[in-house]
Amino acid sequence: MTFKEKSKATKNKILESAISIFSIKDYEKTDINEICEKACISKGAFYYHFNSKQDLLLALLNQWMDSIADILDKADKESKDLASTLINLPDKLKSAFTKDLNQITIFLQFYIKGISDPALKDTVKTSYENFLDFFSGIINKSGAKKFNPRKTSRILFALTIGLLTQGLIDPEGEDWENFARECIEFFVT
Repeated sequence: MTFKEKSKATKNKILESAISIFSIKDYEKTDINEICEKACISKGAFYYHFNSKQDLLLALLNQWMDSIADILDKADKESKDLASTLINLPDKLKSAFTKDLNQITIFLQFYIKGISDPALKDTVKTSYENFLDFFSGIINKSGAKKFNPRKTSRILFALTIGLLTQGLIDPEGEDWENFARECIEFFVT
């Protein structure tokens, strides 16, 4: 195995260990030593890949958001119009949200922490703006005059956060995929 391959494997072990720990224990209460112990690496190896625990959190968020963006790009290309793109999103995103339940928790922790932590505030704002830009781009590209791209993107963000939170609080309380589709249908019709 080359150095580059070993380095990538070590970084992946750190990311997987962090996801595992953050899903049971709050980000704030987790220290780097725990992550290193779970990943079976030294602290030096951790700092070779990440400048801080915050940097690790951002890498996790970016990794998850990149996988979501790939799904959304594909959904946008496959749909014939804006309404069908939006209505079909819950189906397209189902695997990302059911497979990566731990990352949803981390994602929500990141946003909540960003409200009160000045060091994270700009990063959270950038992530939020990226979400808005992405959906505004889809809306602009569709040419749908009925929707204000920025306002529609904000509504989609609020809907996403609300549905994720409800689904985590009461996973059996609703068929969340169907409920999300119904909410979007109500919104676009």
